[in-house]
Parts: sequence; C-alpha cells; structure tokens
Amino acid sequence: MTNSTEPLYMQIYNQLREDINARKYHANQRLPTEKELCQMYHVSRITSKKALNMLVDDNLIVRIKGKGSYISHSQSQKDTTQDIYNNKQVAIGVIMSEFDNAYGQDMLASIEENCRINNAICIFYRPKNDQHAEEKAIDDLVEFGVDGIIILPVHGVYYNAKILRLILDGFPVVVVDRDLRGIPTHFVGTDNVIAAEQAIDHLIQAGHTKIGIYSHESKKTSTLEDRMEGVQRSLQKNNIMLDSSYFFTQSFCQFPISKNQEAFVKDRASIMQHIQANKDMTAAFGVEYHLTTIIKSAIEGLGMKVPDDISIICFDSPKMEIPSSYTLTHMRQNQEEIGKRAFDLLLSLIHGQVLENNLKISLAAELVHGNSIKKISTS
Repeated sequence: MTNSTEPLYMQIYNQLREDINARKYHANQRLPTEKELCQMYHVSRITSKKALNMLVDDNLIVRIKGKGSYISHSQSQKDTTQDIYNNKQVAIGVIMSEFDNAYGQDMLASIEENCRINNAICIFYRPKNDQHAEEKAIDDLVEFGVDGIIILPVHGVYYNAKILRLILDGFPVVVVDRDLRGIPTHFVGTDNVIAAEQAIDHLIQAGHTKIGIYSHESKKTSTLEDRMEGVQRSLQKNNIMLDSSYFFTQSFCQFPISKNQEAFVKDRASIMQHIQANKDMTAAFGVEYHLTTIIKSAIEGLGMKVPDDISIICFDSPKMEIPSSYTLTHMRQNQEEIGKRAFDLLLSLIHGQVLENNLKISLAAELVHGNSIKKISTS
C-alpha cells in the first residue's frame, strides 16, 4: 500500500480487488481472514472488516460466518468493480450522544434530509452520554457495513478509543459540535469562542458588569473550553475584572444536561447559594440551555425576577412553534448548516476525494433577542 491519500481500508480493498481481477485467487478460494489482514497491513480489525465488506458489496467474495471469505463464482463477470462501488447506495451512521429540541434535533433532521436527497441510507444511534453504548454503536455500524460515520462524541475526561481507532485507520469520520483536540479529525461545529464573546459583549453593552458565569466542568470538552475562552476575551476587551467567586462550575448535571431530578435539585440549591453570595450580580451567562433553565428557576426560587432583578443570556433555546410571550435571549447555533456541511464532508471522504488533513469548519452563531435582558444604567 503506497497511496497515502486514500484511507487504509480503501487501499486494502483496491489491492485485494486487483489481485482477484488478476486471477491470483481462483473461484471458491479462501482469502486472508480479518486477523490475517490486520497482521499483513498493520491495521485494526475494523479496517480489514471494512475492506472485506466492500468486496462483498461488489459480489467479488462471499463471507461465511465462522468459515471465512471466499472468491465468488461470478467474480469473473465483474471487471468494473470500482464503478459499481462508486455508484452503490451509500450508508452512513449517525451517533449523537444526546439531543433534544434545544440542541441536536434540527441537526439530525438536516443530516437525514441530506441523506434522503442524495439517496443515502441513514442509521442513527443515541448512546445517551454513555461511552460503552457509544462503542457498541460504532461496532454495530461497522458490522453493518456503513461507509462513514458522523459523530457527536460523548462528553468525558478521555476520548473514546473506538473513535480514535477509526480516525487513525483512515475510516471516513466527521466529528460535530465537540472537536477532539490533538486528534487529526475532520470537524464541523460552531465558533464557540466568538459566539460566547458576543454574548458577554451584549450583556456589557446593556450596562452589566457584575455577571455570573455558569458552566459545567469542562473535562476536555472543546465546546465548553471555547465558550469560557470567549467569556474571558470579552471581559478583557471591555476592561472588566470579575472575581473568581462569580464563576460557577460545580454543576451536578452532566454535559449534555442529564434529565435527572436529583441533580436538578442539587444544582438549583447550589446556584441559589451562589446568587446569594454575590448579591451585586445583575446578569448571568449560561453555557447551554438546560443549565440556564436551572439558573432561572434558582432566581425565581429566591423571590426575584428575570430580567427585573437578574438578566440572562445563554446558548440555544427551543424554537417555539406557537409564539410565546417569553423567550430567553440566546446565541442560536446554525444546526441545519452544521448537519449539511457534515454530510457533504463525509460524502467527500467516502468517495475518496483528497481533502486537507484535520479540516475544521466553524460556523457563526446568531444572537436571538428575547425578554431576558434588561438594560441598566452604567452610572
């Protein structure tokens, strides 16, 4: 294998296909097993399995469980196998650790719509922020024979080894929302640094300088790290020094937010204490929607009102099908465009188009004005 611009599985596939067409294997002869191919080409089992599954799609081989892979009787009639592969229906896997109507739902709908437009099969998994379930989803999709995977990774201290293996083996993978720092991934998401900077700028322009910053613990989650960087950029740019007591990062709820009543109650009580300890605070910034709903509940639990006593800005908010008299001011991510760009990028990878390594696509967020910010006098 010498063509370094192609994924490893594609290089193995091309080599085996050439050997079959050159009659190096005769009808009914067994090919090397997945394990043998791993040793021959120094790749993972996922990579060798993908190459063999592609040969099955071309009707060049048949795979018998427990027996191995054998040359098909009809392989002599297949002299245009690459064209067959290029024209076959593409199947993609979509793994999203969590999603709801505040964030994720519109992105998934966009990916599904682009699959339908392009006559591609879409298989969806939702591991619910569980890395073991995420690993099983990857295994199932590879076993099924998908051509590529779009993944919104599970939040955790460590990256999932299964994702790393796919990427290092050159399997077509596009990561959305949370970039895997230090890993050569193709990524599509929001420019969270600029978006968070714009959110804090908006509060400062409304006269707020005592701002509570509410976040989950980042734990190597690029989304949260970038948003906190954006907060600091805005504060520095506007010459505002916030004491560390204004920063709250002790959330019990996981990110993405867990729908756990016990965690909600604990967070609400902790945020109420935080507000009481910072009585001069006039505004709050929440890194994501569900944590912000807890902030709002805590404010109201103290007998105060939004925005009369404390203003709020956050990321994302459910789109109201019926117009509501109350809407949180928020930074809305362009989920539909993220989904489309991720699909287009994955399709390019699947078809072997040469792309720059570690391609990052960052999209702007939109400031949506709601009813949760009150202008105050700067004097």
